[in-house]
Amino acid sequence: MNGLKSIAFFLALATAFLFAALAVNQEQVALTFAVWQTPFTLSIFWWLLAALVIGILLGALYGSWLNVRYRFANRRLRKALDRAEQRLLQQSTDNS
Repeated sequence: MNGLKSIAFFLALATAFLFAALAVNQEQVALTFAVWQTPFTLSIFWWLLAALVIGILLGALYGSWLNVRYRFANRRLRKALDRAEQRLLQQSTDNS
């Protein structure tokens, strides 16, 4: 339980530090990608916060997709294992 408390405290401290560092960046900027530029300006804080949130959401989505793939593969392998065990049991009873 102590380890969990220290991890939670560290994450809270890191989050507070991150937001404090981001809050300092209040200069208004427009993002430029190759030749395209955003038609509006936001502070660097909001751009970085949006990038963080998008990254977290994309990471969670990718993790969920992998989880679903592995669950289906696991289910398929369990069925194959059950069939193999059934055949092995049947063969052992036939030989007896």
